[in-house]
Amino acid sequence: MERIMDVAAPVTADTLKSARASATALRDWIVERALPLWSTIGFDAQRGVFQERLDWSGRPVETVPRRAMVQARQIYVFAHAAHLGWFPEGGRLAEIAMSSLLQKFREADGGSGGFAFSVSTEGRVVSTARDAYAHAFILFAIAWLYRLNGDPRLIGHADETIAFIDAALEDRAHGGLYDQSPVQDRNKRQNPHMHLLEAYLALEGAAPGRGYGERAKSLVDLFKAHLFREDPGVLLEYFAEDWSAHPDPLKRGVFEPGHHFEWVWLLAEYEKLTGEDMRRWILPLDGIARRNGLAEDGMIFDEVDSEMRVLKRSHRIWPHTEAAKAAVARWEMGDDASPRFAAAMIDALRTGFLDRPFVGGWTDHISADGSPLVDYAPASSLYHLFLATAETSRAFPRSPPAEPQES
Repeated sequence: MERIMDVAAPVTADTLKSARASATALRDWIVERALPLWSTIGFDAQRGVFQERLDWSGRPVETVPRRAMVQARQIYVFAHAAHLGWFPEGGRLAEIAMSSLLQKFREADGGSGGFAFSVSTEGRVVSTARDAYAHAFILFAIAWLYRLNGDPRLIGHADETIAFIDAALEDRAHGGLYDQSPVQDRNKRQNPHMHLLEAYLALEGAAPGRGYGERAKSLVDLFKAHLFREDPGVLLEYFAEDWSAHPDPLKRGVFEPGHHFEWVWLLAEYEKLTGEDMRRWILPLDGIARRNGLAEDGMIFDEVDSEMRVLKRSHRIWPHTEAAKAAVARWEMGDDASPRFAAAMIDALRTGFLDRPFVGGWTDHISADGSPLVDYAPASSLYHLFLATAETSRAFPRSPPAEPQES
């Protein structure tokens, strides 16, 4: 793949045509291959839950616990797909899975609120831990299912979940969230906060005026105060409890280019909601990731440090989806290089990850030379793939058919 990070040529008709073609190909893959597979083989109809992963032959792996986070991500995918009209039957699956999520992960647990981390194939609770990251995705799933069906009970579930997060996961002394309740490690990560921002933005979009926007603002304020370091312009991953440097030297200064791209899109969405100009943070996040986070072949590194040294040269699937979303955000802000970058990221997905080793599946993690580092397709990747598809299809819609030529 040609390296295209520093190209700033004006956008051309051919560039837009290429972006539309790539976005259309990704949409066709999602609609024709991925959603049919993960709604059938990837859904346990007997138990009303989504499968955690498929093995290399494309069959469900029944021996691993099912995580609440994965159920929530899949609920989001199929609710959004139904909302767009891409997969109408997805709404029914999302409703069934939401009912199972509430019953198997919350009500059957008998705990003091919140959702258990995981259950067995038979529905027995495996881990009672209350995970901040998982709860963020549960809120995200609720927002999209509510947007689809308008069931007011969902807003009640959202507010109950938020109350639990406030009571059990919030660090009132220093701000932000602990990873889990009961608290095992008092150090902090940026990742749960990012996805909670995503959830509050989705809730505000689905049910405006209920205070979700104010909660989103508090997380953006946290980002400005602690997560983003203006010098050298990176989003750190790991922190001590009080947001100072993490006690483990190996975790200090670590950033993930994929999360830079993810925050670009989220901050652009926040700007749409509030009107606040977020370019002060969006531009360095995007620039650092494009300049220092990509290999010569255009694939995105897993980890870099604040001195711009590559820590992990391997490549996960999800950063490429987030880079495509970031390109949409930057294109809508007037950056002419971004359609080409979006097309490059989609093409990286299609050539490096998708339909490997089976149609409708993916290889989630590859080495620098493209060799697979996993032997299964995790369902959790579909959330990233679907949202990137929705965004690129919106920004670079399918080209209209050519006008017939007069004979």
